[in-house]
Amino acid sequence: MKNRWAILFLLFISRLGMGFQFQSISSVGDHLSSELGFSQTEIGALIGFFIFPGIILAFPSGWLGRWVKDKLLVAAGLLFLFVGGLIVLLSDDFVFMGIGRTISGLGFVLATVYFTKMAIDWFQGRELSTALGILIVSFPGGVALSQLTHPPIAVNFSWQWAIFTTSIFCLIAAFAIAMLYQTSGEKTPENRIKPQESNLTKQEWIGTSVAAWSWSFYNAGYLIFLSFSVRALEEAGLASSQAANTAGLASLLVMIAILSGAILSDKFKISRSVILLSSAVGTLSLLSIPLGYLPVVSCLLFGLIGMASGGIIIALSGQSMAPQRRAYGMGVYQTWFFMISAPAPLVGGWLYDITGTASAAMSFGALLFLMSAIFYFTFLKIKSSTQYT
Repeated sequence: MKNRWAILFLLFISRLGMGFQFQSISSVGDHLSSELGFSQTEIGALIGFFIFPGIILAFPSGWLGRWVKDKLLVAAGLLFLFVGGLIVLLSDDFVFMGIGRTISGLGFVLATVYFTKMAIDWFQGRELSTALGILIVSFPGGVALSQLTHPPIAVNFSWQWAIFTTSIFCLIAAFAIAMLYQTSGEKTPENRIKPQESNLTKQEWIGTSVAAWSWSFYNAGYLIFLSFSVRALEEAGLASSQAANTAGLASLLVMIAILSGAILSDKFKISRSVILLSSAVGTLSLLSIPLGYLPVVSCLLFGLIGMASGGIIIALSGQSMAPQRRAYGMGVYQTWFFMISAPAPLVGGWLYDITGTASAAMSFGALLFLMSAIFYFTFLKIKSSTQYT
């Protein structure tokens, strides 16, 4: 498989499984509360356990790229997701379920670091925002798939069967990556990949960190939306099924939004305008959903416009480090991502429990979303002084 768009399709389908498994806990959260007695803080913790391992492991994961092929690391990550899912569905105890989610999180770390690196390797210098936009919409695509399929599976069969579907998906994806992915053979100056180095320059450390903060706060705000939007819509007066379907539709719109924002950015060079518009709409939507003022419209606007900046923001990672330091640099980048995004669902769940309303959690998400835009424009300020050799 040598065509870069075919490679991107393979990465997209495989990465879909990560969002599918991540969202499964939130999608069956009502069953975990009613059948196992879990609190919203505990459910938020289970969501966060999927991300917490990255705080420790993302940085050393970047080093592994010097000795192990990218596709083997991604395949191993997907296998960890498979095993972690099995442990979750066999558990009825918070501790053991947390262990399963943490094992899945180990896989999420490896796969996240190298999915992004592989896409940048193939598309550096050519439609990078578009390619990364396509890649990252696989995660909300998996989320939407979970939101639309897991609740009825849990109702008609059991929550365990819902989790089982995610494990099987990840197992198939692991074998697909191992057998079909090939390293970029491009020899253009932009895409020539030099031997990987295990360091960054001072300027690259600054640029990579600021780029990562923008991406991390964007995702942290999105995680709050995924975790609490259904409950916020219910508080605004929607029936449970209508709230779940609305949130699922919003997640499908996220895919359109990210792709549209990335394509518009690449074609018309209007990145700043897209960032400003999407950040304003996203922040206001998160604030207004639980207030009962056109909650469905606010939810759908968040998906359609508020999330449009994703491809543009993650493309900063390709601009913040030299190609020969990309594996190491992505370890740094993803460490910041996990440190900032992992605690978000736990904090949101805690705010929900102490206030008894999803409004506090959604307001927290709005603050996170606003911070993403601030760091995006901060990166633009320092970008001109960053030189790569």
